[in-house]
Amino acid sequence: MSERLAGVLMHPASLPSCFGNGDFGPEAYRFVDWLEAAGQSLWQILPLNYPDGTGSPYTSFSANAISEAFISPELLCREGLVDALNCSALLCPGRNPADRVREKALALACDPERNPGKETEFREFCAEHAYWLQDTALFMSIREQYPGSWYDFPKALRNRETAAIRDWERKHGAAIRDFKYRQFLLFRQWKALKRYANEKGIRIIGDIPIFISGDSADVWAHRDLFKLDADGFPRVWTGVPPDLFTKTGQLWAQPHYDWPAMKKEDYRWWVERTRVAMQLADIIRIDHFRGFCAAYEVPYGAATAEKGEWVEGPREAIFSILHRELPALNIIAEDLGVITPDVDALRKKLRYPGMKILQFAFNSDAANPYLPENFDPEDRFVVYTGTHDNDTTRGWYEKAGENEKAMLRCYLGPSYGCVSMELIKMAYHSAAMWAIIPLQDILDLDSAARMNIPGTTENNWRWQLPDFNLPESLTQELRALTENSGRKPIS
Repeated sequence: MSERLAGVLMHPASLPSCFGNGDFGPEAYRFVDWLEAAGQSLWQILPLNYPDGTGSPYTSFSANAISEAFISPELLCREGLVDALNCSALLCPGRNPADRVREKALALACDPERNPGKETEFREFCAEHAYWLQDTALFMSIREQYPGSWYDFPKALRNRETAAIRDWERKHGAAIRDFKYRQFLLFRQWKALKRYANEKGIRIIGDIPIFISGDSADVWAHRDLFKLDADGFPRVWTGVPPDLFTKTGQLWAQPHYDWPAMKKEDYRWWVERTRVAMQLADIIRIDHFRGFCAAYEVPYGAATAEKGEWVEGPREAIFSILHRELPALNIIAEDLGVITPDVDALRKKLRYPGMKILQFAFNSDAANPYLPENFDPEDRFVVYTGTHDNDTTRGWYEKAGENEKAMLRCYLGPSYGCVSMELIKMAYHSAAMWAIIPLQDILDLDSAARMNIPGTTENNWRWQLPDFNLPESLTQELRALTENSGRKPIS
């Protein structure tokens, strides 16, 4: 993981599509081709899990299941999993996203009577993912009948009583099988896309959110591993306290782990979760790395994160187990925000690269740790202009205060050009191990293309590229910058 590389942050959901959000289909392959043409070696994505009602993939029904919104109808048709007549009807030009083409194609591909499919491969997939797949399929089939949350399930199902579960499995076997087959197809499509990228010398950087939604198959199936009361409700919620960016803190409303209970099982839930993530990505960014040293808890039901306390985490113990069980594991530690010395010490001991955000570099003075010349040459970092939680660089600059703009002018000189490209050049020429740039900044888009505003729940996770007709001049400019900054591997 030590070579000097460049890459792009782009969630598959933001790719162009005539079926709704972006998916694992032809436009994703076009994007990989563009990455290769632009000299890029890394593609960073966001979690592929089911998003919650706000659209956030960081709060999901499952830690492992891939959202069905990523299935590509075109690829299902190309592979013969949907018959030719239906393919012609579903893929005819001018279809409206409201026609639910993706859902109809997936239903046809999963129908065992119309499409016998790939049963041996499917059974192997189910066996390989047995730890989580059956529970998640059960959970989703019950949820289909009792929408709301698992707290609204009938008591016997809510408490996973053996007789009730067996009875449900017998009556709803078709729905359970259908969910599993959908996951089989989703994993299959993504793995094919990842393989295509890898063959072009492009590695995928995935993302593991540290916490999981309370309304998830994981909490329902493993109540003993979370801080819950006798009825299964969280005793505490997680979040972060108030800081310069959020006056009342961030209230994630997700339950916290019972780390001692997890330790007794050798952190198996985390091992299995990470094992799945390693199938989907070559490198994994661990979100909120600080939470493994100490996590911020607030009382269940709190309106804000203003009143809480820091609670000890597993620290090095969990990572020792992960690396023992998964020797090929590569991790980037998300270490943004207020980071205490013990967190920094743990990251360095584990030799995980941290993160540097250039938008944070101009809000103080010459000692700012996010300025490239202040990067520790003995340490390893991944540098970004911004992440999915930042404004676009153009949007950031337009909203920046005069002090920030003055510091940037002083740093760049009076005749600097496009601010987005200036920060990209700064990232590429820095000493950071890898430089990863959101596609929005490569395209110099304004705040309308921002992905997420932390601490808010509305109008996030919606940005989508209308088409992928990028100017050839931009592609060549990025490739030249990659080569001139020493970030293009020698083939």
